[in-house]
Amino acid sequence: MQPIAPVIIIGMHRAGTSMLTRTLQGFGFYMGRGTTRNEECPYTNALNAWVFAQASATWERPEGVDSLLADPELVGLVADYLSGVVDGPSSLRYLGFRRWLWYRSMHRIAEPWGWKDPRNSYTLPLWLRVFPRARVLHILRHGVDVAESLRVRRARAAAAAAARYRRRRGFYVNSLFAPKRSGFAHSPRCADPDAGLALWEAYTARAHAHVLAAGERGMELRYEDLLQAPQHHLERIAAFCGLDVSQAEIARNAGRFDASRAYAFSSDPRLVALARRHGQRLARFGYGDAGAGDQVQEA
Repeated sequence: MQPIAPVIIIGMHRAGTSMLTRTLQGFGFYMGRGTTRNEECPYTNALNAWVFAQASATWERPEGVDSLLADPELVGLVADYLSGVVDGPSSLRYLGFRRWLWYRSMHRIAEPWGWKDPRNSYTLPLWLRVFPRARVLHILRHGVDVAESLRVRRARAAAAAAARYRRRRGFYVNSLFAPKRSGFAHSPRCADPDAGLALWEAYTARAHAHVLAAGERGMELRYEDLLQAPQHHLERIAAFCGLDVSQAEIARNAGRFDASRAYAFSSDPRLVALARRHGQRLARFGYGDAGAGDQVQEA
């Protein structure tokens, strides 16, 4: 039984990857036990969160990971720990009981597999020490659509947290276990669309560089291109992930992708103005201020 290297999915939050990864799972691509509504495995998310904590970083302020990566001794220790953990009994949380009985380690998985987590965009150098033959898949989306999605998600979460607190204030302030685990801010940086777009640029630049460095083991795809020609791109992605999928199955799933979701910002004057303010940032990745732009270099 020959182990298969994982496909590590990288890219910015809210880049529109969930439907794609859900489709890949339907094709037989294993992404871990108990995936969330964002199609992310809690186990690999927890490992990336642990790495971020070592670097005093958060997903909104990921730059601290660079300080960790600049320390060779620390990189060696962290990578060794990650390699040991995914080889040990805690890998049950990724594999599930049946696969764990069969493989006993993430190093011995012998089927198409991988995981998705935007934090992979920063932790990838560590994971490539753990899985040197891993392939890298980057999905990117227009920065203004990402920034707006972040803003809307943040506003909803903050409003819900405030309402919950007002209903239960007496319980919260009189709790023996205060302070409460969750707060009110919920990604405050993302309340500002300009800051959200700057964060998109940072993640996208990092992920794009990883794909270029990976060479033939890297693949980059725009979300908008996937929506507009889903059958073609699903074929490419399935092949890249080592999946044997029939044309009929690909065609059936391609029908679920809605091309009208591409460049959603272009119908909102406020967001078009945001795009124009950041035209240089967007153009760096082949995007224009009114929708489609030049093609991003494919790797």
